[in-house]
Amino acid sequence: MRVSSVTLRNFRNYIDQFIKPHPAINIITGPNAQGKTNILEAIYYSLRGRSFRAEKDKDVISWQSEQTLLQTEVEYAARSFTIQWKIREGNKKLLVNGAENPRSELDHFGVVLFCPDDLHLIKGSPQERRHFLDYDAGPLNPTYSRSWRQYARVLTQRNTLLKEIRDRRANQEMLEIWDEQLYRHGARVIFLRLQVLKKLIPVARSIHHRLTQGSEELQAKYLSSLVLEPGLSEDQIYQIFASASQKVRHLEIQRCQTLLGPHRDDLSLAINGIEAKTFGSQGQQRTVTLSLKLSQMELWHKEYGDYPVLLLDDVLFELDRNRQSMLLDKVQDKVQTFITTSFTGGIEEVIRGDGALWLVNEGRLSKKEEF
Repeated sequence: MRVSSVTLRNFRNYIDQFIKPHPAINIITGPNAQGKTNILEAIYYSLRGRSFRAEKDKDVISWQSEQTLLQTEVEYAARSFTIQWKIREGNKKLLVNGAENPRSELDHFGVVLFCPDDLHLIKGSPQERRHFLDYDAGPLNPTYSRSWRQYARVLTQRNTLLKEIRDRRANQEMLEIWDEQLYRHGARVIFLRLQVLKKLIPVARSIHHRLTQGSEELQAKYLSSLVLEPGLSEDQIYQIFASASQKVRHLEIQRCQTLLGPHRDDLSLAINGIEAKTFGSQGQQRTVTLSLKLSQMELWHKEYGDYPVLLLDDVLFELDRNRQSMLLDKVQDKVQTFITTSFTGGIEEVIRGDGALWLVNEGRLSKKEEF
């Protein structure tokens, strides 16, 4: 997959910018706070329908305007697509090849992001690892994103109802309608997570083994709020979810929270049998994160026959030379890559003449050279 052009109008500090990226590696450099990460954010938003930095869509709109336009030309599966986002506060519209579409239309476009905040995947809260499952690993199955969005909507409605029941503004019998949907969509989300992890983790384990010259073994285990055994079907997970939920119903009403389900689950990551979150060094945690990101990229290629776009936001020079070389060898001649950095460090020579160097200054991006 390739991004052939990007147009930004009133996106962050870019008022009117057109970019025609190199099909291989694009290094975006310049002083801090000039807009390097904003370019990656625009590409990510185009292909995912959300920002990886802002909680609210209005935050990507230039302060000088009331709306923003993103238009990205993508080449994928021997076809060309024009993805256009029109964003206003409280409203956004997606058009693909000129026709209005739901966000699920983007599920087959691949993008992998690696940024400094991704270290929280290892050392952060369970919410960080669920974020990885929902927004990084999950989309490796084309039906996952839709299933998760359905579950999230039901969860919100059910929690609202639990509060109304506690405050005696609704009857407990009304929960039955939302319960069935919660169990059905929740079982689907858990089942799909387990299926994706079954494919992803062996690839990550192999990559991690090579990154550490065979000195470390990566292990991962899905930690469910339900008592699950390996190899369960989606229907079996549904039955377990329904049965367990009935036992905590009274406590859920007291707390106004749904206490069981995929929104409470976690992913355990260990190195040589020792928990990476608590006992892993920062270097080890960074290596685990890199292994997961590279495996995500490799599995996407295996599942869809094409590599996703790779976005590296100010992380390449956080890696030692061995990990830099491993990463660049993976992407060389295969993956269109966008790298932001304040210091190129001679990376142009490592890339071996297949890329472009871009310079950002005060919200303007210009191509400095190709190499």
